[in-house]
Amino acid sequence: MVNMTEGLPWPLKAIPQTVLQIVKHVENGMAAAARITELLAEVQSQWELVAEWNGSDIGNERLRPHIEAFFENVFCVFIRLRILHATHPIRRVVGTESFDNILQEESHKLAEATNKLKLSLALSSSCAIDRVEGQIGSLVVAVNGVAELVTPAASTTDGNISRIPPPQPHVFHGRDDTIRQIVDAILLYMFKMIAANIAILGAGGIGKTSLALAVLHSEHIVAKFGQRIFFLSCEPYPNASAVITALAKIFSVPTTNEPLQAIVSHLASQPHTILVLDNLETVWLVRDDTVRSQTELLLRHLGSIKTLSLVITCRGIILPRGIAWANASTASLEPFSAIAAIRTFDEIAGTSENDAESERTAVVDLITAVDCMPLAVNLLAELVQCGNKPLDLLRHWNESHTAMLQTYPNGRESNVAASIEVSISLLTAGSNGKEPLQLLAICAHLPSGLRTTVFDQLKPHFEDLDSASRCLRSFALISVGPQGELKMLSPIRHFVLNAHPMTADHHAAMRRIYFDIAASAPTKLSEEFTNKSTAVAAEYENLNVFLLHLIDTEEPSLSLVNAVRAVSSYSYLTSPSVTLLVALRNRLDGHAFWLAVCCTDIGQTYLKLCDYGSASNALLQASEIFNRIGDRRSAAHCALMLGNCQRSQGFYEVAVQRYTAARDTFLELHDHLNASQCLMNLGGNAADQGKSEDAKQYLTSARSAFTGESKDRLYAAQCTSKLGQIYTREGNLAMAETELQTAQSEYQAVGHQLGIIQCMAMLGDLRRRQRDFSSAEELLVSAREQFIRMGIPVDQAGCIYDIGQLRRDQGRVQEALEAFRTAAQVFERIGAAVGLKKCRLEIEGLDNEQIQGER
Repeated sequence: MVNMTEGLPWPLKAIPQTVLQIVKHVENGMAAAARITELLAEVQSQWELVAEWNGSDIGNERLRPHIEAFFENVFCVFIRLRILHATHPIRRVVGTESFDNILQEESHKLAEATNKLKLSLALSSSCAIDRVEGQIGSLVVAVNGVAELVTPAASTTDGNISRIPPPQPHVFHGRDDTIRQIVDAILLYMFKMIAANIAILGAGGIGKTSLALAVLHSEHIVAKFGQRIFFLSCEPYPNASAVITALAKIFSVPTTNEPLQAIVSHLASQPHTILVLDNLETVWLVRDDTVRSQTELLLRHLGSIKTLSLVITCRGIILPRGIAWANASTASLEPFSAIAAIRTFDEIAGTSENDAESERTAVVDLITAVDCMPLAVNLLAELVQCGNKPLDLLRHWNESHTAMLQTYPNGRESNVAASIEVSISLLTAGSNGKEPLQLLAICAHLPSGLRTTVFDQLKPHFEDLDSASRCLRSFALISVGPQGELKMLSPIRHFVLNAHPMTADHHAAMRRIYFDIAASAPTKLSEEFTNKSTAVAAEYENLNVFLLHLIDTEEPSLSLVNAVRAVSSYSYLTSPSVTLLVALRNRLDGHAFWLAVCCTDIGQTYLKLCDYGSASNALLQASEIFNRIGDRRSAAHCALMLGNCQRSQGFYEVAVQRYTAARDTFLELHDHLNASQCLMNLGGNAADQGKSEDAKQYLTSARSAFTGESKDRLYAAQCTSKLGQIYTREGNLAMAETELQTAQSEYQAVGHQLGIIQCMAMLGDLRRRQRDFSSAEELLVSAREQFIRMGIPVDQAGCIYDIGQLRRDQGRVQEALEAFRTAAQVFERIGAAVGLKKCRLEIEGLDNEQIQGER
């Protein structure tokens, strides 16, 4: 054999040499020498390819421990196999279980080392890594082939038959109460000499098998049942007859014409036994009624044996019929609690609450994103364990979702998509699987669930929608939320989105339904705002997701533009967001008017979010398009908002020019409402400069217009609150209080929550000036918390500034300095130059006072 380790560092160099020497020795003593030689040649070939890693771009320190561990495990496996081969003659004396245990242990170690090595490569985009992935798989296949020939006695045509249950999960949190309940039930029924039948049900990846194994390995079960603990996965078997044959082998029951009766008689004559039938769905949730009936017959026979405790795990929420289940009311598993999910993640990944805040936040966001689904949490943690950062994984999740949740290409225990596909294949195997799958495709577009109002509107598009819903619930692919909505776990939802699209008819129906909901959204604050918001508030998340889907998949249309604008206008009044608008803007090339309107909405929203740079860019683009197509009114509206951007950044003269030009255009077009808005903004601009008399004149004129010809209570209230603020600064506190309380009442009348809170903050500042510090603190702290919750940074910073002034007046200098510095940071971040300047002046004044005091 050629030297395939030349140039490799220790210990990588020594391990393969030693392994191949041992295998060569084993080969010489085996009858199947030709086949082993062939396999060894394959091992060497694959190793030579893998050896190239050392000089490639992936031979880094993060990968090296996993590479070393992989080959160390190969070494250990061959050592143990050689020992087993040498001791073959005494197996009957020692017993086969010891050998089975050793083989199972070494196989598990090799698989674990291989998975970790592959995991460390899983998220890399390196071409070298992509090539190595296949080489690892080929190498493992060759190694396992040698192992089979070295220990032929251990091989079997049915690798799932074993007296020994799989090992207990090494990390298992959040199910302590459930384990205790199941164990207590088994022991109680055992004491009463009654058959204890336990069902563990739920969605794929929810942790059914892990729970069953935790029960089998619990201290009390091991103490009571000893060697009478058995586990059989039903996954490889086509029907109940094959399961019965496997059970006969496990229990060493002689072959007869009536194998089931023989098994029942055998178990009835034995001490207490516990048996887990895992993945029962593969022989029960099937299309063939005969197979299903045979499985239920098998369960009824097993469930009647008084000395047998039967535990089944099965997808779905439906219990097999004809059996008394000890835990019938608690059989279905729910996802982890958030605390259990985080503990599981930390223990596997090696993370902790002491990690950097950004990484810790990413961990919580990842766990939340997968709805605390146990399999998904475990796989994410394993990816972190292998060197991937939580922040990187979170970005990857946002891009690829369920596709990233795998640590090995195949197998339901290491691949979330494979696990989900098992449930869907069982669903579609049934004669009535078509409509349930179609309903599942609809639910996948609705992250907050399919609500009853939409469900009822979909009924004409299905033959039996209620039956389809029951079917999906029975397979645990959906669940019922607290308000009756049909919900999906996030990993299942994302998988279905990619793999199972809606039919054209259902897509059209959903489009009509959600466009109607969008059209019902109130786009202006009024007394009826709350009542009108009911439908859109309940469907807000669904609307965003479904509209984003439509933006991505269809050509822009007037109905789509109107729906997006309606939802975005509603969000502007509640929780401003540009997500839908930006996505739509990117699809509007060739649609000049729609593009300009969309840019206007984006600019207005950015302005409210205090992102003045983005707001200006969007508004300038809109203004240019409107002027080009001759829409003067819309261009003037953009100029008005651009004036607001300039004013907020302290560019008062430029703002005056914008406001004046916009007002002139509106007056030429006889648009008195918008002309009055320009007056109101000129008043605010003058107030910001300290020109109180000019400001009061502008605002009083604007308010008269809003309460007269223009008839707009919201704008009138804004003028009144601004006048109250001016009177406060002038020291006319009685007039200020009257104006602010009037404005607050008007805001309440039209349902303008932001205006109400702004008046609260201004009244807090007024109370400070009146030396009523207790009332001032109550009002300002409450307003600050609500500004933070609403995500309005400029008002949040202004409120913190007012709290700083309160602390200063109370003589609490350090707290005042802290408040001013915090407010300054926010003002600086959003580019609010005026607010930043005010904070710096306060900080400078207090610092000087401290210096003078020290002298």
